[in-house]
Amino acid sequence: MASEHLYARILYPPDSHQMHRLLADSLAAAPFSSPMEDADIQNNCFPPEPTSVHSVRWLRHQLFGVLVEERLMGFIDIGVGYDHATQHLMNDRPLGLLRFLALPTDYTLSGSVARLLLQTADEFWKQQGVRRVRAFSYSTGYPAYQMGAGVLPGAWEDHQRWLNQAGYRPVERYYCLAYPLNRPTREEVPLGGYTLYPQNDGDYLRYQVYERDEIRIAATRMTERHVVSPPNVNPVAGIAELIVASDWRRKGIGRWLLRRMINDAYLKGNRTLVSFISHTNRAGLLLCRQAGFEELSYRGYTLEKQL
Repeated sequence: MASEHLYARILYPPDSHQMHRLLADSLAAAPFSSPMEDADIQNNCFPPEPTSVHSVRWLRHQLFGVLVEERLMGFIDIGVGYDHATQHLMNDRPLGLLRFLALPTDYTLSGSVARLLLQTADEFWKQQGVRRVRAFSYSTGYPAYQMGAGVLPGAWEDHQRWLNQAGYRPVERYYCLAYPLNRPTREEVPLGGYTLYPQNDGDYLRYQVYERDEIRIAATRMTERHVVSPPNVNPVAGIAELIVASDWRRKGIGRWLLRRMINDAYLKGNRTLVSFISHTNRAGLLLCRQAGFEELSYRGYTLEKQL
């Protein structure tokens, strides 16, 4: 199929039925991802401020597809705004955000599709005055994709190759750690008059910790999914958030919350507890490893480029 037969255009909600095939291939190749049916695609891909597990401030959001004779060969989900790592920079120029890149499995065709999609994205961002782009930021992923972690799997070699050729460079590396939920673990409540408030709102099991019922000092969120791969892990619980205020760290609060999540995930019938953790989060990595989490053969990446 010659590259001159390919063309790019904006995607609209009626295109979702063609996106389903591309997403199914991509999600099957990303660990701890769930299927996305048509309703999920409509809810997660097309809104002006799309759904994500983590905090994102969207200013613009757009999908572009590459087609041949109206057959969708690949698409790119992009926008302008601030991800979790840049929301404190809201007085600065907003970033270009590359949320997802779906490519055909054929190697030769994937290069032509990727180049046209990435070129179209660059033109969109330049029109918006963007100077810096973050691709596959942890916080911008689809909720069904890697338990909500939006990073690019290192095993997606085609994506890595075409993004590298387009000028993207890795800026952050992520590990995936898993805990087999075959028995409860021992919880040690730290001294200091702390109170734990659990809340289940349907999408997340949340925990908030207060000191003397006045000051919130820690918070967590845990979600549940049925995933496509790896096998024999369902249902899966994922740690979406574990935050302890700086003045209350190294007091055993994070360890207490992590073990509470392990036990509650086990009691809810989950078989695995998963967390995607940045290489910069040394405390989180140490905490999970000390609790018995196993590091999987996985590396995920966030990339950046200057326009």
